[in-house]
Amino acid sequence: MVNKKKTWKRARKPEQKAERIDAILEAAGVLLDQEGLEGTGLNAIARRAGLSKPNLYVYFESREAILLRLLLKESAAWAKSFKRHLDQLETSGDVDAVANVFAGSLARRRRFCTLSASLASVFEHNVSPETIAQFKREFLTIVQPCVSALREALPGLSDEESSRAMAMLIMSATGMWAHCHPSESVQSVYKQPEFGHIKFDFKETVSDLAGCFLRGMLTRT
Repeated sequence: MVNKKKTWKRARKPEQKAERIDAILEAAGVLLDQEGLEGTGLNAIARRAGLSKPNLYVYFESREAILLRLLLKESAAWAKSFKRHLDQLETSGDVDAVANVFAGSLARRRRFCTLSASLASVFEHNVSPETIAQFKREFLTIVQPCVSALREALPGLSDEESSRAMAMLIMSATGMWAHCHPSESVQSVYKQPEFGHIKFDFKETVSDLAGCFLRGMLTRT
């Protein structure tokens, strides 16, 4: 089980509730890594967290709400890493360097990419408008430092262009994750010479995408 042995049965204090939420998110993350989205259901999450399924509804309205919260957690980790590496660039205006940093930051974030790719099609369903609004508020707060860092790394972009570029790059790049990390059956097909040209490396592909996209924005400016 993910959760540690506790001396309390019901979470009454704020710190106990926070600990239980952490256990639920940790359970969901482990299942996502091991079983994929299909295997990360409410029953499985509850078992992994050492809770009953009804107990999950005390903290989250649905499976999708759990995964939205997990995405926020993964977004914070990604954003912190991406900004740190952007800040370490020695020169500004180097599109290739920025593109490589962006691609490298995502290549290390399997959960973030997997969850982001399913945001609009899966996680923003079966949740209330209030939950979606709160998610978007928190997500925008998380990525804002990255937007500012991108603006500093590429001074040719305006604040609005930097924000738009960040959103479009995240949506495009994370959508490529599944295509670049296919099933074992697809991997075996890619070994055949006739299909080798449609096998893509994630980091290289995202770097190319980001470089082309950012150059286009800078040229248009």
